[in-house]
Amino acid sequence: MKPATLAFGFLCAFLGVLFFHQATIGFYHGMGWSPNPPFRQTPIPPFGVPQIWNACFWGGMWGILFALLEPKRPAAMPVWLFAVIFCLALPLVVGAWILVPLIKGTPMFANGNTTAMLRSLGIYGVWGLGLALFWRGLPALFRKG
Repeated sequence: MKPATLAFGFLCAFLGVLFFHQATIGFYHGMGWSPNPPFRQTPIPPFGVPQIWNACFWGGMWGILFALLEPKRPAAMPVWLFAVIFCLALPLVVGAWILVPLIKGTPMFANGNTTAMLRSLGIYGVWGLGLALFWRGLPALFRKG
């Protein structure tokens, strides 16, 4: 796998968080379905990076894994469906619901809060759509390395 392809995966997922993930959070917040607004600037320990940039960075890191797995996508599966399943299965379930809580010592699976879990399904699913849009829509120059 070429480094440019991995960088492209990072970029697509980073932009997917910035534009799609956060737009969904903004929609939910505007509807009164989420207590948190989008583009939060709350510093994240240990380095004090604003939450939005932390989310974009880690989204980009997941995008590298997406770039590694996308060539293994079944030929009959559209890239948008693969990206949605990827974002729901790995960054959401494995990352946000299992790994991050284990690292932080907090309850896994949103402490069983079904409202928060459903909200997360929407946020991460839309992020997957955004990732796929950028993956297919940005100039091939970034992918060709």
